[in-house]
Amino acid sequence: MEYETIKVEYSNNIGIITLNRPERLNPLGPAMLRELIKACDEVEQSGRARVVVFTGAGRAFCAGADLEDILKTITLKAAEQEAVVRLWDMMIWRVRNVELPTIAAVNGLALGGGCALAIACDIRIASEDARIGAIFVQRGASAADMGVSWILPRLVGSGWAAELMLTGDVIDAGQAERIRLFNHVVPADQLMKAARELAAKLAAGPPLGLRLTKRALYRSVWEGLQSQLEYEAAAQTLVFLSDDFHEGVKSFFEKRKPEFHGY
Repeated sequence: MEYETIKVEYSNNIGIITLNRPERLNPLGPAMLRELIKACDEVEQSGRARVVVFTGAGRAFCAGADLEDILKTITLKAAEQEAVVRLWDMMIWRVRNVELPTIAAVNGLALGGGCALAIACDIRIASEDARIGAIFVQRGASAADMGVSWILPRLVGSGWAAELMLTGDVIDAGQAERIRLFNHVVPADQLMKAARELAAKLAAGPPLGLRLTKRALYRSVWEGLQSQLEYEAAAQTLVFLSDDFHEGVKSFFEKRKPEFHGY
């Protein structure tokens, strides 16, 4: 299958999905979201992979939402905005529901939607120069987006989740490993080697056993994630209509600190 914004490769029972817009730090726009969903379908159904690795081309894993697309989105009617928000949710739901084990090989920045994509994977390996954060609150939006409010507390606990989501702080790889957000941190030039080694270890396991083990890990809480995605979509759509969010996006392009007024 041909893709414009991502690459899909196979090697030794490993499927590698690479976000491939390095000149813009691999931002998540509608085209990439749709292609990621299709890629999950392809790799899962290909028979050529027992493990899936997600990574980014260039110096970033994913710098977050494509703000140029966001500018277009906030000119739409509320129902149309919600449809865009739900596309982000569909991508996260699809990644989380891949029946194969998934590894995020986090190179460089993983911000906003990039953070959401990384934590939607089962395991995270990061380069020493990786940085991660749920930053959308800094632009006047809600950090409860793309399943982050459901997944993040289950990884790092409610205290760290609250601090990261309410401040929008970006933390380095060392801190992310200390709070259990990253499983492993390795030198940047060793990232894909480490990801492939772990993927190969998993791929050597029993395919059916791995699928059923993963299914059992998440079975008791699937419904909880779905309902949380519903709430997040409604809340984020409401935020998109606010003056504060318009100010947050505008200030980003004007390279200044936003001034929020509460409406």
